[in-house]
Amino acid sequence: MNDKIIVEKVNEVFIKLKCDMSQTLEIRQYFTCYAPNFQFHPKFRAKIWDGKLCFYDYRTNTLPIGLLPKLAKFAKQFDYELDFQFDLSKMSNNISIDDLSDYLDKVFKDIDITPRDYQLDAIHKSLTNKRGIVLSPTGSGKSLIIYSMIRFLLGMNKKTMLVVPNISLVEQMYSDFKSYGWDNIDNHVTKLYNGVKPDFNKEILITTWQSIYKKQESFFKDYEALLIDETHQAKSLSIQTIAKKSVNAEYRIGLTGTLPTEDSDIFNIYGYLGPVIFKQKTKELQKLGVLSDISIVNLLLQYPEEMVKLNKQRPYVEEVETITTYANRNKVFKYIFDKIEDKQNSVVLCHKIEHLKAIEEYLLENLNDKYSVYVIYGAVKPAERERIRHLMDQEENLILLGTYATLSTGINIKKLHHVIFASSYKSKIKILQSIGRGLRTHETKEKMVLWDIVDDLRYTTRNGTKGKNHVYKHFEERLKFYNEQEFKFFNKDYKL
Repeated sequence: MNDKIIVEKVNEVFIKLKCDMSQTLEIRQYFTCYAPNFQFHPKFRAKIWDGKLCFYDYRTNTLPIGLLPKLAKFAKQFDYELDFQFDLSKMSNNISIDDLSDYLDKVFKDIDITPRDYQLDAIHKSLTNKRGIVLSPTGSGKSLIIYSMIRFLLGMNKKTMLVVPNISLVEQMYSDFKSYGWDNIDNHVTKLYNGVKPDFNKEILITTWQSIYKKQESFFKDYEALLIDETHQAKSLSIQTIAKKSVNAEYRIGLTGTLPTEDSDIFNIYGYLGPVIFKQKTKELQKLGVLSDISIVNLLLQYPEEMVKLNKQRPYVEEVETITTYANRNKVFKYIFDKIEDKQNSVVLCHKIEHLKAIEEYLLENLNDKYSVYVIYGAVKPAERERIRHLMDQEENLILLGTYATLSTGINIKKLHHVIFASSYKSKIKILQSIGRGLRTHETKEKMVLWDIVDDLRYTTRNGTKGKNHVYKHFEERLKFYNEQEFKFFNKDYKL
């Protein structure tokens, strides 16, 4: 039996393993896990798929290069020797933190900005490791971290692609970079999304994954650095496709506030970008005063008895439809905004555009004398989104209505005092990202308040126990997240 595994480098995406059949079987098993919700997949139900995903391709003997640390653990566990046929030292950089700090002093010399110690640490670990995930909460200054890395990579003549989740983030990143003192940004940075004509001769490209994932591999060949913001979305096939096509990108850095927990998602993210190389917790940044404190008010809406009886054991879709079309429910917004102090700004998040429009109509009819109401969803143009974002930071008594899809990720608004969950959600990533919208500090606020609107349609069963409706169960999941993050909360009943 062979006790050695030969490891060759194919490109910046894959390594190739040379080993015997028994080792191949062991490696396959080690890098195999169940797919999320596999039990509901038609192929699993038809018994033509076992529900598992394998990240080692035994046909080509290839493994995503970001899984090298896990391969090393495998080799140690099974007492195998890894024989590397390439120079491992080239997978990292020897950059001293003092040299990096001196370089960034020059970058920021004309503006009163200096990366905080934890930001400098994140930048240093990214540039020295070349690959990996920067796990840092929303509001911790990820755009400054990204900007600093891009400027350093530009100094090394590395052509760089920055991939963000949506068009708003393309414009916001560009705007942020300018605000950091990059006066000649137009000489180096181009943007790519629908309706914008890019100049690919420039060294830096800011784009969305939707704009490029279908492009040929030749499009990606010149990029030596790939940065993916909000990288928890890198579990998606489209972003994986981008990472796979970027065969010459020796630098691969993902940034996010929250990672998924499914093994298959972690394999994908680590495989094509690398493991977590930096981690910063929300609580630590709150203690440092970098992030705002938070208080959560769970408003438990108490429905009339006949409404509870009608909803009893309804399917989820029907329950949500009943809740969002129940006119009296919108009265809770009058209650919330009567409690909110003057000169404060709020974001209201919901799922569907129809629900968003109904809330907008109610707010305009009932609160128009005090508040200005703005709306952002998919159809709103990038320039208008950016205009509204700047208004939120400049003016007061503003309400921004938006969907979780458009506002939960990436939008940077500092002068935000209240976040209101107008419809139910149970995704940990979406919930924590949405909360992060309000955690940025501002001189006008002492803390951020989250208003979690909970539709309490619980009912009494025949044996006297409490039956729970679907969205109430979602609320119980959110409570778990609040407790994990050590967020303070209290429950208050509100009778409709």
